[in-house]
Amino acid sequence: MTNDEARIARPLAALLVLGTLIVAAAGLVHPRLMGGGARQLATIAASPHWRAVHLGLLAGTGLVIAGIWSQAFRYPRDAGGELLRVGLAVVSIGLAIHALNIVYMTGAGHAMAGFHAAGDGGMATLFDATHPIGLMAARFGNYLIAIGAMLLGWASTRAGVDPPWVGGLAWLAGVGGLVAVALAHESTQYILAPAALLIGWQLAAGGRTLLARRSRPAA
Repeated sequence: MTNDEARIARPLAALLVLGTLIVAAAGLVHPRLMGGGARQLATIAASPHWRAVHLGLLAGTGLVIAGIWSQAFRYPRDAGGELLRVGLAVVSIGLAIHALNIVYMTGAGHAMAGFHAAGDGGMATLFDATHPIGLMAARFGNYLIAIGAMLLGWASTRAGVDPPWVGGLAWLAGVGGLVAVALAHESTQYILAPAALLIGWQLAAGGRTLLARRSRPAA
């Protein structure tokens, strides 16, 4: 990276690392939803920090979508750079679509849980009928994330700028995530495998960008 590129890439890389840590922390405290609509709504209603956790997931995802573009400056255009940008675009779109399920659970899911706890028995049926919309959005979004991750791994292999393990993290998220999305039902947490596995690459790529030495100006 040139000095001018580093001035852009490093703040974006800081957003990438921060957003990744927020998403990971929120994901760790996220209550596990099991059973049918009535049971899931009861779990949501009994979770006092449900809305805060999901707002954290949304905030972190937004930072990741912006910060992931810190990598756009790292590879030469003729050695994986263009391929890298395609991968970044596909991952960004996938993250945005994946976030639609988080939006649903932050707003509608939280509201329906409140009505259900107040005695409205019809909320469970409504939840069962509408929640699959968010789940399918999450499935398709993670499918795109897996494809984008494989493109990132391919670009890393072509460029030869990073150690092989960095590209390996992207390949793991891509191939492993794609298998999970293809085989798992959208009602399970396995469809989130691409986004979860890509966390390793995000931290590695963001950290290496923050620690990269600036090139010296030509004499």
